[in-house]
Amino acid sequence: MSYTADDLQPGMLLLAEPFLEDPSFHRSVILLCEHTTAHSFGLVLNNKQEIVFDSFVDEKVLEDVPLYSGGPVDPTIMQFVHRRPDLIPDGVLIGPGIYWSGSFEVAIDKVVAGEIGFDEIKFFIGYSGWGAGQLEREVRSNAWILHPGNDKLVFDEPHDRLWRKILHAKGGDFRVLSTYPDDPNLN
Repeated sequence: MSYTADDLQPGMLLLAEPFLEDPSFHRSVILLCEHTTAHSFGLVLNNKQEIVFDSFVDEKVLEDVPLYSGGPVDPTIMQFVHRRPDLIPDGVLIGPGIYWSGSFEVAIDKVVAGEIGFDEIKFFIGYSGWGAGQLEREVRSNAWILHPGNDKLVFDEPHDRLWRKILHAKGGDFRVLSTYPDDPNLN
């Protein structure tokens, strides 16, 4: 199925088309967290950082917590998505089995206690944002390929294969795009 700008809503995944020249979004998969007439924002799912969470939280014993860059806007903001509404209160359901935010303190406590694994929660610094109508224009100009999100894609798929996996699964011309090399000059 093909999706259009009219299908934009929280929980939708935005896949950067392979020829997108903005290095901030090279082969990115963005989880759309909010979409209104005034603005849109999302989090890049497949941009894992070299730094880890323990360098941000010094009150709790956290080691090797994966941290993702949610996008180029305001890297001082930390956010998270999870699939454990039974353990983290106040999260917002944005897609099948995907919750954005909630009680940050409870989330950290549950991670520290080992009650929530990293296949159930992802932490992000920064975000991807668009002004009024901007994302719709970009989708109409084919900068983004839309695909419905779900908790398995967000939490279970390896981040470094997510873009290719989704395109391959979409089939047809998308499958061909999934095989396109990072640098066509090396082909």
